[in-house]
Amino acid sequence: DQFFEYELINVEPGREAKMMALKVHIKGERRMTEFLAPGDMKGTKVLVRSRAELYIYLPAYNKVRRVASSATKGGFLGTTYSNEDISTITFANVYSGKLLSETAEHWVVEASPKEGVKAMYGKLVFTVRKDYKQASELKYFNAKAEHIKTETRTEYSCQGNICNAGVMKMVDHSRGEASTEFQRRDWQVNTGVSDSLFSKRNLQP
Repeated sequence: DQFFEYELINVEPGREAKMMALKVHIKGERRMTEFLAPGDMKGTKVLVRSRAELYIYLPAYNKVRRVASSATKGGFLGTTYSNEDISTITFANVYSGKLLSETAEHWVVEASPKEGVKAMYGKLVFTVRKDYKQASELKYFNAKAEHIKTETRTEYSCQGNICNAGVMKMVDHSRGEASTEFQRRDWQVNTGVSDSLFSKRNLQP
């Protein structure tokens, strides 16, 4: 399991940048996210139990609702990350990879949806760092092969054999280059988090 705290900077054309903060627990395919700021989002929680099972708790209504699978293309609480981006913990169960090219520092891999698996994207192209065995760039394409988003992952560090990016930024080319940047403020590995954290019951205070 892993624990993260992030500050977010959300930028949309013609609007003032919005600052957010959240904490995330991850265990296997499950993820619990809780917003810490700003005030109007504080206490909002998102539970991912699988790609097909996503719940959100909105404190203003004190209700838990399930996010329909048809809504996975929507933006995640106003960011440039979609609900599917947030709920996809690993790519291997959704996409098949093909090596496109290789240098001394990187592999470039094209990922296409596996047969019979519903996927939001027509394909993805990963640039993978050989030193960390992690992606430094992901290009997202729609079903028409149009390049719609680019994500960069930088400032990697490791705890044992677990490595993660310190900064992640998603730019949405279909929304006038709107962007969301995650800046990691805390990261812990093997915290011993209980499975009960990832239950629907735990969404409500």
